[in-house]
This record gives sequence, C-alpha cells and structure tokens, in this order.
Amino acid sequence: MPSKNLSKRLLRGAARIREPLSQLYVARRLARGIEDASRAHERRGMSHLVRPVGPIIWFHVFGLQGALNLVGVMQRICEEMPEITCLVTSQDQITDCVFDVRMPEGVLHQYAPFDKPAAVKRFLDYWSPSLCIWTDDALMPVMIQEISERGMSSILANIVNIDMANPHISGLSNIGKPLLQNFSQILASNLEAKLQVERFGATAKLMGALCEEALALPHDEKRRSRIVKQLDGRPVWLAVGVCLDEIDQILAAQKKALSQTHRLLLIIVPKRREDADRICNGCKTLDLHFKKSNDLDEIPPRTEVIVAKGFDGLGLWYQIAAVCFVGGSLGPHGGHNPLEVANFGSAIIHGPHVDNYADIYMRLRDAGAAIEIASVPSLVKAVTELVIPNRAAAMAHAGWMVSSEGAEATDALVEVIWDHYPMGAAP
Repeated sequence: MPSKNLSKRLLRGAARIREPLSQLYVARRLARGIEDASRAHERRGMSHLVRPVGPIIWFHVFGLQGALNLVGVMQRICEEMPEITCLVTSQDQITDCVFDVRMPEGVLHQYAPFDKPAAVKRFLDYWSPSLCIWTDDALMPVMIQEISERGMSSILANIVNIDMANPHISGLSNIGKPLLQNFSQILASNLEAKLQVERFGATAKLMGALCEEALALPHDEKRRSRIVKQLDGRPVWLAVGVCLDEIDQILAAQKKALSQTHRLLLIIVPKRREDADRICNGCKTLDLHFKKSNDLDEIPPRTEVIVAKGFDGLGLWYQIAAVCFVGGSLGPHGGHNPLEVANFGSAIIHGPHVDNYADIYMRLRDAGAAIEIASVPSLVKAVTELVIPNRAAAMAHAGWMVSSEGAEATDALVEVIWDHYPMGAAP
C-alpha cells in the first residue's frame, strides 16, 4: 500500500493531468455561450454568494440530472434540520428553472472549482462545510485529499461504475485505492459497483440508485369520476409533452389505431400550450372528432381525441389513461422525465431520443415497464396491444416499482448523512 505522502503525490499528479482538460472544457463552454462568464471566478474557488451563518452540507454533482436526483435528500435535510444550509456544486451549469421549481428554498449553487490546490483551498476556507456528499462520476482527487487532511467527513454515493465513471483513474489502482480510502463511507447503486470498489481495497454498502423523485400531481376526483362515467369503459391512451414535430405522427397513429381498436380515445397534451391549436387543425385534416379539455361537460361517443391546452390537468389524465406515450422522444429533443408517468401507474411508450433521462428509461425497460418505438406503425402496434384490458397492468406495476426505488435510496442516504453529520457542527 502506498505511503500517505506517496498517495498524496499520486492524487495531485492525477489532478495535474486532468487540469488542462478541465480548463479546455470550460473555455469551450464559454465560447459556446453555455457557461456564465460572470461566474468564471467560481472555477478559481471564489464565490459571488454570501456564506450563510451556520452549518453547511455540501453536495457535489456532475450536472443537472445529478442535482435532480438529490432533490428529495435536500428536502429531507431542510425539513429535519432547518438550521443547515445545503450547497450544490456542479461541473456543468444547472439551469435556473431547477432551483426555481424543484430545489427546496434556500439551497445554494455555484460552479465547482478547478481541482488544483489554490482553488481547492479558497473554496474550503470560504464554505467550511460540515459534511461533503459526492455523487456519480464527479470525483476530484486534490479536493478529496484536502478534505481528508482537514478531518472533514465525506460520503461517496450513487456509484454506478467506478472504472467507467473516472477514466483518469481507470486501471490505475495506485491512484484509485488512496482516493477511495479518503471517504468516510461509500454507497454503491448496484452490486457490480460495490465489487469494483472492493477491488480497489475500499468497502462499500449497497444502497440502490438515486433517481429524481416524481412530483405528486393533484387532480379533481369529482371531475375524474364524471369523465370516466361518460367514457363508459372506452380504451384510452395518453400522449404527454408532445413536441410540434411529433403532432402529425401521434394523430396519424390514432387514426390508424382506430381501425383496429373500437372506440379508442387519445388524450394529447402538447409541450407548449400554443401548439393546441395546431393539434386541432391536424384533427380536422385527418377527420378526427375532437374536444378541447376545457369543454368536457359532455363527451360525445364519437369523440376520438381530447386536446389538452397545458399541463394543469396532467394528474387527471394520468388517472384516466392506462397507457402513456412520453413525448419529446420521436425527434431529437432528449425526451421528458417518465417517472411521474410510472408513479401514476401507466404503461410507458417512448421514442428512441431519450438522452436527457437515458438511465431512467433503461431501468424502466429492464423492468418491463416501458416499450421503445421508432415509427408510427410501431406506435400503433404498442398502443393497440396495451389498451386491451389488463394488458398494461403488469407494465404499470413494474413502472411503479422503479419510481419507488429512488425514495428507498433517498431514505438510505439521509440515514447515512445523519450517521456521519457532526451534530452541533458550525464553522
């Protein structure tokens, strides 16, 4: 086993190799206008934020999805220990909407500093966190070593693949071993990751995968009962978050599916409210009888499409439809988060373009909760097969199980945080 001084030299050597790549990465993002130039000083360990009085728990993530996966954890911390401030650092910019809509009030964000001694020291001197939480593939050798030397506790959580996540460490056991041994606890998301950690000479606890928790969407139960009574057992499918370039394909699928499934009803929710009129025009072109969602006091039996104008009634539509196509996935839009669909007990259909939530979709497909389609004919086939009574039930249950995994992992991580948090800590 390398000596402490040798380990330190190895870790700092790895950081020196990585540093030019990190700076080039930031420079390219600045050139493309996707990095805030006014906050470039944060990369040097400084901050535009005023440090709040009291203890801080620091979460370091790679980017947007990593932050979203921790929303539930931070919510719990804010509720159980309101005197604690949560700080999130990321390698990538986290959009304002995430903090405005999803993050608990008071959570702070800044860019992670470069992993070099001067920047690391400035950052830690300023924020002086009581506990550090690292997730996914966002490891910084110099920072981790410095945290350890200061006697601060740190937790590595949600590890999926330690080799793949850290290419500058991959295959270099002399670096990987001292790096991992600096953590107070390591939590693996799966058995393979646990075994990889152990091959580096460290220990890990199997936690399960953190994932973005689904929002609880309200619905009017009286309205739901009234609509269900009018539908009188009709098969229903939902297309949610449909982008403009997907509208014609969804409507064409409904037209074709109607010839195979008697009384089939489509509820379509566009991504943009202003696209509702485009859907209505498309229905007219294909001779599909439609009703707008704000005019459902009566749903004539001949109604073939319900056009929703926005996401306001989404909780209602999830309760009515047993099958859901998640939009933004037929074209190169990256897809939408399917967890809220799974949480409401719908079988999931999606296109091939789900890069924004690739890991979640993979888990849903592996569990048998989602079907990938690539064309109108394959969408028709999936819809007509799944709307058969009870056909979608097994998929819906599998999806609900996947949506529940994130909550279990959240509970496990919160428990570990309190185990390692120095109670009464304050800078």
